[in-house]
Amino acid sequence: MPPTLRLTTKAFGTTKAPILYGWIVAAHQLGAGTAALFAGVVRTVFGSYDPSFWTAGGLCLIAAGMVLAIGRTRLQPALS
Repeated sequence: MPPTLRLTTKAFGTTKAPILYGWIVAAHQLGAGTAALFAGVVRTVFGSYDPSFWTAGGLCLIAAGMVLAIGRTRLQPALS
């Protein structure tokens, strides 16, 4: 969590960082709840968690590809 807060502060400044960090945490919780619900539904329908694991692995590979495509420019600190 501290690295995320530091990156948020560097990108958006000390004034906006706390509220944006709150939104980041809230989005993370909503995503985790949705993923758990999906896994539970998949387990109920198919009787196995395997499709959930394969889906999660595929999404991780897609995310890794997206991260590798990000440009390597330095962030300029936002004015507060």
